[in-house]
Amino acid sequence: MGDRREHAESFRIMKQWIAFGVAFGLAAATSLFGDTAGPVRAAEQGSAPPDASDKAAQIAHGKSLFIGNGCGWCHEGGGRKQGRGPQLMDTQRDDEFIINRIVGGAPGRMPSFAQQLTDTDIFAIIAYIRSLKPES
Repeated sequence: MGDRREHAESFRIMKQWIAFGVAFGLAAATSLFGDTAGPVRAAEQGSAPPDASDKAAQIAHGKSLFIGNGCGWCHEGGGRKQGRGPQLMDTQRDDEFIINRIVGGAPGRMPSFAQQLTDTDIFAIIAYIRSLKPES
């Protein structure tokens, strides 16, 4: 029985690394060849993504995506409170973990958003998460 658990754990870790590799491979390809899928998905969501150098616009875009994709259903208070999912404000998780979770999901806990979000969208959501402060 222990062999099965070890195999399952190894397989789970391997899948996470593959998802992470795909996400960063796409990011690298996008930077080399341009984002060919991004404008289509961004157009479907109704707006073009902001320039990454405009931090306020990137955060606003991330917030819009967070709301539009139903993230607040599990991450309550716009990510400020624990709900069905963990609190995201002040998370100690690094960007790599967050990217992996958004792209690959977590079976039974969080869906994958790999098909809905571009790399630019994911980085905007991370900027939004990192900007969260307690509501006053």
